[in-house]
Amino acid sequence: MFNKIKTMLLMFIALISFNATFALNNQLGNITIDDPWVRSAPPNAPILGAFMEIFNHSDGDIKLLSANTNGYKRLELHKTVPQDGMMKMIKQDFMLISAHSKLTLKPGSWHIMMIKPNEVPREGDSVAIKLVFDNGLSKTIYAKVRKEGVMDHKKMIHHQH
Repeated sequence: MFNKIKTMLLMFIALISFNATFALNNQLGNITIDDPWVRSAPPNAPILGAFMEIFNHSDGDIKLLSANTNGYKRLELHKTVPQDGMMKMIKQDFMLISAHSKLTLKPGSWHIMMIKPNEVPREGDSVAIKLVFDNGLSKTIYAKVRKEGVMDHKKMIHHQH
């Protein structure tokens, strides 16, 4: 009798674990990342930018709360906005990805600012970045370091660094 109860209890625990794993994988499937990349920079660059498209396939809004990686002092979520004839980078508490839509992180707009690298990655390298969302999920992406159009940094104002 005891063995039968024990077996049933183990089967119940296994079923609950399977359902929790399936639900977690299903939620992760609601967030997809396309074309993650980091702009290549000179070896002494104090700041780099990471860019990508984040797709939210769910029925509800999702917030990107933070990003982190090894080898940098910190990563911050930023948005570039025009102000007084200049482009100003403003630190954000989160990035909202509306239901059934995408958020494009690109130069001169939304981006992840990568501050004070221990070593600047070279073109062709990949940088692992962990994205943390408000639904308790996180996703590690691998952003390829590459060249992209040149921005005029003389017109940029960097805040909160």
